[in-house]
Order: sequence, then structure tokens, then C-alpha cells
Amino acid sequence: MEPRNIHVGICGGGMGGLAAAIACARAGAKVTLLEAAKELGEIGAGIQMFPNVSRLLIRWDVDQIIGNNLIFLDEINTWGLDDELIGKYDPKVGKKLSGFPHWVVRRDHLHAGLTESARRHGVNLIVGSRVDTFEHTSEGVKVKTVQGAEHTFDLLVGSDGMRSTIRRTLFPEAVPTGASTVAAFRGILSYEEVFAKVPEAKQWLRNTADAWVGPHGYILLYPLSAGRELNVVAMFQMDRIVTQAEEMDIEEFKNLYKDWSPFSKKILGLLRSTQIWPLLVLPRMKTWANEHKDVVLLGDAAHCMQNHMAQGAATAMEDGAFLGTVIGEVVRGSITLPESIELYEKKRMPRVWTKQQVSFTNGTLNMAGGEEAARRNLASRPELEALAKDVVRPNDALPPQYRSWQLAYSPISIPSVMYFDAECDAEQAVLEYLQNTTPMDKTTLVTKGLWDRWWGVIDNNGLGHQQRAVNGASKL
Repeated sequence: MEPRNIHVGICGGGMGGLAAAIACARAGAKVTLLEAAKELGEIGAGIQMFPNVSRLLIRWDVDQIIGNNLIFLDEINTWGLDDELIGKYDPKVGKKLSGFPHWVVRRDHLHAGLTESARRHGVNLIVGSRVDTFEHTSEGVKVKTVQGAEHTFDLLVGSDGMRSTIRRTLFPEAVPTGASTVAAFRGILSYEEVFAKVPEAKQWLRNTADAWVGPHGYILLYPLSAGRELNVVAMFQMDRIVTQAEEMDIEEFKNLYKDWSPFSKKILGLLRSTQIWPLLVLPRMKTWANEHKDVVLLGDAAHCMQNHMAQGAATAMEDGAFLGTVIGEVVRGSITLPESIELYEKKRMPRVWTKQQVSFTNGTLNMAGGEEAARRNLASRPELEALAKDVVRPNDALPPQYRSWQLAYSPISIPSVMYFDAECDAEQAVLEYLQNTTPMDKTTLVTKGLWDRWWGVIDNNGLGHQQRAVNGASKL
């Protein structure tokens, strides 16, 4: 196969769409991103970036763009209703084990960093461009927007969220559903106000993330915006399934947590209003692509999940990084476009299913009550006792590591999530595919065709593809 020019169209400029845009541009593809909104942006609530995606932010220099608004925490603590410590995680240990940090950041700061990185990589960002229709043709995928503009792409990526237009067109029967009655509440407070009205907060909130877990819900607090703001996230099992965002009476909201610890209630008491956010889940699909493998889904459009693991946006960004890597092999002529999409589906679909299941499990553990909560707390006691001992260890050796029940913060419990590298996984998928599909000369033991393919990559045409990728990266 010869190296080829690839034009990737991305429908939707969320975290996953921007990640895909950056990854595809770095791989040498031409990239156009169509965003329905009149300007690219996100809501200001907090988001966590675990090592599986912080590695991408570092590789793409997004961390340099965001700067001090990325916060590396000193501790992550889990408390019971009586303010007893029942779980503890040291982010410094996690960084040493995984090689990459665990950050917290405002969603709009992260989105702005990804947007700027996409621009520097040469992505054509077109706002106010809502996709209306698309169709497969002999020339590629023809897209028409509501505004009347037309585009033709070799590949169209549907990263347009939970209510995806691309998914509804391809798979109208695939509809996100309420898998439980759990709903989310979000808010942001200034530390100035928190410390002024709740003086004891200075003893609790010390560049730490703190979660209070209890029957039917939990509360999570952590800093944002270089330590100027406090992010407030709350979950609760309602008496009904919530399917869309809606306003909730603030007193009704506070009453949900009336039996919780005094300190956590004081923090919630500072909120002046709140919305209920649904936690919808998309049932497992048989495919994410059309029959021609030139239209494919990504992120929430393919696999929206409950966010008890802070992996929703992270998983979409993994999708984008993986997709960009296999598209790079199409650009170089190693595999065809349909083959790249088949590899994307084969590897990403089971991984996404795993994350959905882990998220369900972690939510159940966090919201346990009665005897189940007692068993949960007892399970983490040895870990806390070991951490409490002032033991001198040679050469800064790590303390004993346990498979904690607090899955969201334990790289030891779920290393396949925390240590995962989407780009390396994609490269390995391509190598396995070529190994299984390319014959080997029985005398020389050289795989036939790969040597010729490599020369195809480094000839003048191939160098053009490589140089475009290098040029895009050099703009950073």
C-alpha cells in the first residue's frame, strides 16, 4: 500500500473530539473539526485527570498551556459520616508507580488547553457548524451542516456527545438510559468565602481532595483554579430516575444529606442553587461504525457511563489518542482505513465495557450502608494502620500497597485503568494485526512486504506525510 493523504472530519469539539483532532493531526492527517456551538467552551465544574490521560496532556504540551490551573494534590482522603478516616491515597506514590501525575482542573481550563493545542497542531476549527446530514459516497463522506456548508472527508468521527446526531443517524435504536436512580449535583465556591464562613475548613481542606461516603450517596471536595476555588460534587440515589438536567430546590437538596457529618453539611450549606444532572448509560453496542468504516463514534456518543470513576472524559480522550495512532498507520500506508477502524472497535469496545463495570462497582461501594458499609470500612483498616506507622524505609522505598476498595484512587487495585497508554495500545494492535495478516519468508524469516512498506514511508511522498506531522508538533 502507498502512503495516502487523509482528511478527518470531527463532529463535536468536546474533550474527546479535541483529543482525536490533536492525535490525528500529529499523525499527519488533515483535520477539520465542526462544532455546533458558536464558540468552543465548557462548563466550569471540576474534572480529574488520572495518569492514563495526564500522560497525553504532557505529550501534547497541554499541561504547559494550562499551567498552574492544573493542581497536583497532596492527599486524597475518604471519610465516613462520623468524620472517621476510612481511606487514604497519596498522589506522590501514584505518580511514582505510574510515572505520571493525577491532576484536578476546571473543565473549561482543560478544554481551553486542548483547543489551543489543536490550533497549534494545525487543526481547522469551525464553530457554529452543526452537522445536519451525511452520506457515504465514492469520494468519501459528504457532510452538510444546518448552515448549508458542505464538506467531504475520508473519515467522519462522531464525537458529538450523549445526544449524538451521528449516532442517531447510524443507530437510531441506541439510546442512553437511566441505569440507576443516582443523580449528580455540582457547584463551585471560592476559598475566600469558605474560610470566612466555615473557619474549621482550613483544618480540612489543605490542597487535598476529600470525600464523605454514606448510605445512598457521597460528597467530593477538591481545589481548582490554582487553589482559588473549591469544587463541590455530590451524588445521591433519588426516588426516581433522572433523565435530564433540572433545577432543584436548594433546601430539598440539603435535606438529602441531613444525617451526614457536620462539616460536610456546612460546605453544602454555602451553595445557593443547584441542578440535578442525570447519569445516563449507553447500553453496549455491536459496532460503533457504519458498514463502510468511514463514519465512527467516539466518547459519550459511543459509551456514556456513570462517572463514579472520573473516567468519562478520560475514556473519550483515550478513544481520540488511540484513533489518531491507527490513522497514522493509514497515512503511512501500513493498513487501510477500514482496517484501522476495525482495530479501533476491537480494542476500545471491551476496554470501555470494563470501565463502565468498574464505575458501577465503585459507586456501589461509595454509597453502601449498614453492614455493607461496615465490611467496606473494615477492609481498608490494615492499609490505614500501615500508613499511620512512622516507619523509616531505605532509599525512600514505598510503603506496602493494598488493593483498596476505593477504586477511583487506587492504581494498585485497577492498574489496567490507571497505567493504561492508549497510543501504545494502538501501536501494539497494529503490530499484532500485521503479524497475523502478513506472510513470512520461511528461509530469511523476514516478513514479506514490510520492508517495501517502510521504503514507501520514507520516499518523497512518505516524507511529506511525516514532515506534516513533525511540523504540527513543532508548532508547540
